[in-house]
Amino acid sequence: MDCDILKSIDLTNKDTFKSFTDRYFSKRYILNVDGIPNNDIMLMFHSNRITLLCLAPSHSFFKRPDNYKLNFTIGKVDRLCNTVKGKGKKGGQMLTPKSAICQVEWEDGSSFEIPCGMKGTLVEVNEELVKHPQLLRERPDSDGFLAIMLSSITISDTTKNELLTHEEYLKVVNCSDSK
Repeated sequence: MDCDILKSIDLTNKDTFKSFTDRYFSKRYILNVDGIPNNDIMLMFHSNRITLLCLAPSHSFFKRPDNYKLNFTIGKVDRLCNTVKGKGKKGGQMLTPKSAICQVEWEDGSSFEIPCGMKGTLVEVNEELVKHPQLLRERPDSDGFLAIMLSSITISDTTKNELLTHEEYLKVVNCSDSK
């Protein structure tokens, strides 16, 4: 009897396999950040308190096809120079929910800042976005994440519980799409 395990799996169906982030992170959403319509961010929480910052699919950024670049220098702080050390990730830049991680700069000179959405420590920013900014648009919840943050268990759990779940987000976004 031939028992080739690969023959028992449909490898052609991409829906069969969840991405790494879909398997190990729970998605939470903040809508209309700072009262700006469609200024929506997504925080992806891992059980180890690591959080990824991404733009939510409903963010107005995705509706604008213009060319852009990302600037990780906010005021006098260069997020690219963030350095953490050791198991506890000591020395990272401290963040508040309104701390900007980066600025999206459009070719016409307009721009907007992306806040981190939670209190914590910046572990690192996604430097690949400097070289390949299109990842933000093409793969926003995987290779296009903006930053990796770390917070205490209490802050992580509290923040996670205050935000919209993925299912709640879909209901809200689908309702506003039909209006």
